[in-house]
Amino acid sequence: MSNELVTPENLSQELLTSMFDSAYMETSFDDDGDLRVTDGGVRCFVMPKDGRIRLLSLFGSKAGECTSELLEFANRVNDEYIMVRVSIGSNGAIMFDYDILVKGGVTKQAIVLATKRFLSIPVPAIQEHGRHLVK
Repeated sequence: MSNELVTPENLSQELLTSMFDSAYMETSFDDDGDLRVTDGGVRCFVMPKDGRIRLLSLFGSKAGECTSELLEFANRVNDEYIMVRVSIGSNGAIMFDYDILVKGGVTKQAIVLATKRFLSIPVPAIQEHGRHLVK
């Protein structure tokens, strides 16, 4: 992987796909054409937008789980895991996200490593704080 910097000017889905493929991470596209990256069995959407790269990983909650329990789970993870943000969708979806800002330039390696780190967080966070909440 080259030391070329990713900047808001050259940030694109094609560049990101090439980077992750070069790092031997599994890439695919959903029906809407959104890039998905999988590593360690965890998948996230990778969305370039407005000078940043949004990483988003979605998990379903078990039917009948109380919204207050889901919100408590999100608060515990947000308090303990600094790199990610967890929110609960109106449909009960559990959403982990993280933004990589590229203003000023970020190396491809830094983006790949940040994505790998992001993908390493949801499963342990769920096991520790919300095993009974997630499908």
